[in-house]
Amino acid sequence: MAREDCDLAVTSQLRKMEDGTMISNNSHSSYDVVVIGAGPAGAAVAALLEPKGHRCLVVESSAFPRYHVGESLIPHTHGTFDRLGLLPRMRESDFPVKHSVCFVQSTTSEATPFYFSETIEGDRSRTWQVERSEFDEICIDNARDAGAEVRMQTRVRHVLFEGDRAVGVRLENSDGGTDDVAARVVVDASGRSTVLGKQLGLKIDVPGLNKSSIWTYYRGGHRNEGIAAGETTIFMLPCGGWFWYIPLPNDEVSVGIVADPEYLFRDGPQLETAFDREVKLCEPLRDWLSSAEQIDELRGIRKLAYLNREVVGNGWVMVGDAAGFLDPIYSSGLFLALASGELAADCIDDALKADDVSAERLGAFVDPLWRGVEVIHRLIRAFYDPDFSFGKFAKKHPEQQAAIIDCLVGDVVGKDMSSLLETLAEMSPPPPPLHESIVL
Repeated sequence: MAREDCDLAVTSQLRKMEDGTMISNNSHSSYDVVVIGAGPAGAAVAALLEPKGHRCLVVESSAFPRYHVGESLIPHTHGTFDRLGLLPRMRESDFPVKHSVCFVQSTTSEATPFYFSETIEGDRSRTWQVERSEFDEICIDNARDAGAEVRMQTRVRHVLFEGDRAVGVRLENSDGGTDDVAARVVVDASGRSTVLGKQLGLKIDVPGLNKSSIWTYYRGGHRNEGIAAGETTIFMLPCGGWFWYIPLPNDEVSVGIVADPEYLFRDGPQLETAFDREVKLCEPLRDWLSSAEQIDELRGIRKLAYLNREVVGNGWVMVGDAAGFLDPIYSSGLFLALASGELAADCIDDALKADDVSAERLGAFVDPLWRGVEVIHRLIRAFYDPDFSFGKFAKKHPEQQAAIIDCLVGDVVGKDMSSLLETLAEMSPPPPPLHESIVL
């Protein structure tokens, strides 16, 4: 079927939504794929699909550059960057190079570093700490260069359905006007906004994972030397929470705390009260910030973790944070955004070529991806177990060091991690699996 015939076929389907709303048969425009959100996940989808002959529109509600938290990459993004053609730009950037992650006990200053080169050779053993405003622009510019159309400051009011199949989106432009845009596939890459999750009532809490976060930025804080200069440092707190310390360009650092909301906000809801109190209680972090200047406001999220009961349907797919978010402890957010975008793009390409945009065909990537996420979930829950510590685990089970590093670099999708999980269960009882909450 020619592209023009496909466009006409999709446009003719936009007749009536499930709620009875009538929409025009003469849509303003039509595409093979409409992507909601111009972040790394959505940009990856468009950049990979457009060269394969699929007409893509990326819709973003904000204007770039825009602020976004989540600055730490993990090495297994290397393959996706290579496929997207982004490695030269990453190497030319001033983003600090990240070779390792270090866990520090705040009460004893005992440090347990994990170097990615222990399991990965060569260039793939390193990654970067990124300034998201710049990084996200690099990603969406790459999608533009591939031929994708990008509309900024354009909001998706809702996704249009015919029966249970997504067939387009209703857009609200910056001037307040609306357009109905037809699509053979709708990709929700809207991040925490979870456009489809909210519209379809799919968004749920993650049982047993209730954490809040507060963060800000400093200039002039402590900087490690040598290979550890770009290292992510995790300060583990007696309360079971933790601070991240992420070096960024221009002598800046991102510093944030993650902890139970009951603990974090025990003195009231003010972000400043909670954050300043915890920095003072964490002696090694306090020392690292002793000569630093806070250069940005405090920001916070009351509830970090969520999932959607379904992440794929007829004519639609969720990727990145739109599908779910667990915890920032292993810096898996950007990795999962890029990985899910890449895997989804391959399935969308297959589905469009076969003229079969069923949930089964579009969602062929979901099971292996989420089984990898399950491994990360198990490690997250172990981290918050008061009877578990990485130092004790590494000393007791040195044979699992490589598997732990595999998790920290993101090498968990399609890989047998049963030995690690069985050993982990000896020190930390496994939580209920995520697949009990979502449909794979």
